[in-house]
Amino acid sequence: MDIARLIDSSFNEAVKALTMGTSPSSLVRARERAYIKALIAHLQREFAAENIRVFAPSQRGNTADFGTNQLLFDIAVCRVEAGESAERKPEDFLYIAEALWQIEVDFSREWRSALQAINRLNCGGAAGKLLIATCPSARQTRFLNTLRTPARACPGNLYLALVPHPADWDDSESGPQVWQIVEKEWVETT
Repeated sequence: MDIARLIDSSFNEAVKALTMGTSPSSLVRARERAYIKALIAHLQREFAAENIRVFAPSQRGNTADFGTNQLLFDIAVCRVEAGESAERKPEDFLYIAEALWQIEVDFSREWRSALQAINRLNCGGAAGKLLIATCPSARQTRFLNTLRTPARACPGNLYLALVPHPADWDDSESGPQVWQIVEKEWVETT
């Protein structure tokens, strides 16, 4: 999966979405929802297979099979398999066989909140992990340096997508940047 393309496509789609709010904060929340909705749609297209499910609070359709629409992360992409109960009248069921991607989304502009998201990702077992965060460009180097140590501890492949804050979408000419921990250092992906 091309993470940079996925992040860019979701961002471009969210920026173009018709979002409205009665206050600046409600506009930000509407834009966050538009971004997450676009991201989920792109993930579903990327993983369009019968045995792959995307779990998220806004994602419908998983409750009947799994008892919930959201797992432990903001978004989780999982491979599922079928099983059968050992009852007299066996019943078919689905179960999560493998977490492929665990995704946390944090538009708070605070490094502590991003750190908490990395802590959650560090607890997960998926091979692919993604934190989508926002950080003013003036503080980007300090933000990356602060998160580098906990990101190094993350099992699997950790990506950090820095997306402009939704409050700045009207004024920002910059787009998302995607970073990955490679040999214990942040490397920007293209």
